[in-house]
Amino acid sequence: MAAMSHRLNLRGSSLALIGVLVLALNAGLANAQTQASCQFNTFNTRSYVDGNYRTLFPLGVNDYNTVVGDRVDDSDFSVRGFTRLSNGSITYYQHNSTDTFFTDRTNDGVTIGMAGDRFAPGDMRGTPFTLKGSTFTPLTITVNGKTYDKFAVSGRNRYGTIVGTYPDASDNPHGFKRFSDGHTVAIEYPGAAETKATAINDNGTIVGSYSNFLPDNVWWHGFIYNNGKWATLDFPGKQTQLSGISNSNLIVGNTVAGRDGSLTETGAFMYQNGTFKRIQFPNNVPTSVRGTSANKSLIAGSSGSTGFIATCK
Repeated sequence: MAAMSHRLNLRGSSLALIGVLVLALNAGLANAQTQASCQFNTFNTRSYVDGNYRTLFPLGVNDYNTVVGDRVDDSDFSVRGFTRLSNGSITYYQHNSTDTFFTDRTNDGVTIGMAGDRFAPGDMRGTPFTLKGSTFTPLTITVNGKTYDKFAVSGRNRYGTIVGTYPDASDNPHGFKRFSDGHTVAIEYPGAAETKATAINDNGTIVGSYSNFLPDNVWWHGFIYNNGKWATLDFPGKQTQLSGISNSNLIVGNTVAGRDGSLTETGAFMYQNGTFKRIQFPNNVPTSVRGTSANKSLIAGSSGSTGFIATCK
């Protein structure tokens, strides 16, 4: 079974990931190409303002249908964080006139993100922060005796635990888990050259991606982690990057092609109870998914110039 492209490899003595997921490997393989049944609540992500385009990139959603992400202006390529409420109203935010990215928002109204000059969301050069109302709080982490004030944050749960990625001396990514009191532990898939932690649910289960090789030979695998137990979760035959997990253990992610620095997303999917299902926006427009809400398993994503909140089964 380890040789199959679809695998859930557990490290540890248990055949279950400490009871977090009930998995049926054969069902997952048989249904790998099944398309999920989804209802899409859509909004425009591209608008024409003062002779230039503005594009929204949805990255996170909470149970109140609040979507956060970033807005890029074609005029000067400046970036602002955006918050879209359930009524469709959108507000924008920049910290000290620098590029600002929002990556997640929890039900208590806390947004996390990064701020800095001219960097991309996946970079680890920004100042990470939490934002509650107008209160901006920069974050630091200390891992293996070294303190970092520039790193990427990607997911937060109801207890204020944040996951993300920090750089080593060669700028290669490594995952972390930061508790609400600031205590931080490294999240490193055993034996991997690179690890990215992208989401955490209220049960403490973390998902992300890892590669056994450094650039330019990176090949991404998805992982699930909880309480010292690891599992590899790969969409059959594809590089896999996991982007979200709900409290009911609905996992979402994207398949990718190419190598580090030139990756192209090739499709979105959900995974639950041992079964993969493709998430496809109508009319076969390329689709990507970025995260899920905690309790309602709402899925944030985009397809072409359309953003969406989806419920899928």
